[in-house]
Amino acid sequence: MAASKEQTLEHIYNDLNADKFPEPVEPIKIDKYNLSAATVDMKDPFASLLIGLFTIHGLVRRSLRAVARQARSVEPAKRAAFLEYAKMTFETLNSHHHHEEEIFFPLLKPYVDFTESSHEHEEIERLLHQNFEYVKTAQQNLKGGEGSPAWPGEEISSTTERLIEVLLPHLQKEETLCCLYGRRIPLAVLEDCDKKIEKAVFDELKTQGMVWGTSYQLRHLNKKEKEIFPPMPALVRLGLEFFGWLGYGKILQFGPTEEELKN
Repeated sequence: MAASKEQTLEHIYNDLNADKFPEPVEPIKIDKYNLSAATVDMKDPFASLLIGLFTIHGLVRRSLRAVARQARSVEPAKRAAFLEYAKMTFETLNSHHHHEEEIFFPLLKPYVDFTESSHEHEEIERLLHQNFEYVKTAQQNLKGGEGSPAWPGEEISSTTERLIEVLLPHLQKEETLCCLYGRRIPLAVLEDCDKKIEKAVFDELKTQGMVWGTSYQLRHLNKKEKEIFPPMPALVRLGLEFFGWLGYGKILQFGPTEEELKN
């Protein structure tokens, strides 16, 4: 099923960019469902500079699915921790889109056409805004007291399910365009883009708390993906994961299942 979708998308996006970018280039080989040291040539500078896009997309897909799956039925005693997980999930997607709009799309515009993808952000942002409003309702529910609203689990789940429905083809479009046209981008431009996004993410981590923010990100990568991303020594990564679980295990427990980490 996934393979046929990818083939259809490749045909569509070749047509979409054919007038602006008629010269063929060698596609970059990255399979988002199979990221590992054995399947991704990290010596290919284009692959290594674009792999971050695929991992953040994986994080977003998996975290939203986890929120949608659990929001309706989370036990009252665990709702505060679940809400922290959901908030981080929505904030991460929101930040990712800001990085794309402010850094990624403008820098790559001369080489890859993401105009249509950018327009799709409007519907995604509308659904995100709805979920941020439900987060406020959930916070009022947790405070309790006379007249406190009901837990908005149904609303969070249904809005997140709709968000996933809109978002998945959007993410796939960006990934397909990058694989098809990424080699048009001068390496210096890709390196500049990567550094600017890395700085933006690091600045956010300092605000969130380095251990919490990093352990949240790592919670959404499987073992093979961690072989190639994030770009840090394995011992440092293991330390962050260990202290992350010590400090935030009650929140991180709401992350994806082993099966969800494969998709």
